[in-house]
Amino acid sequence: MIKLLISIVALLLLGCSDIQETNRPKKSYYVPPSINYKGKFRKGYVRKPVSTKPSAIRNQAKSRYYYKTRGKYRRKKK
Repeated sequence: MIKLLISIVALLLLGCSDIQETNRPKKSYYVPPSINYKGKFRKGYVRKPVSTKPSAIRNQAKSRYYYKTRGKYRRKKK
């Protein structure tokens, strides 16, 4: 009975471990110049690594959702 209880507790502890990590760039990197959707030239720049603060990760997820579904948020052309 005690062995069963110990094995159940061990499984629960292993299942609750936080081993899911996000892969983020550790260094800054250069974003090359490009032309946007209006045909205007965008200068190249150096992108800094993203902070690991919880609020920064949450804001990045919200931003990713917005840009993936941005058709919902744009005004319709008449």
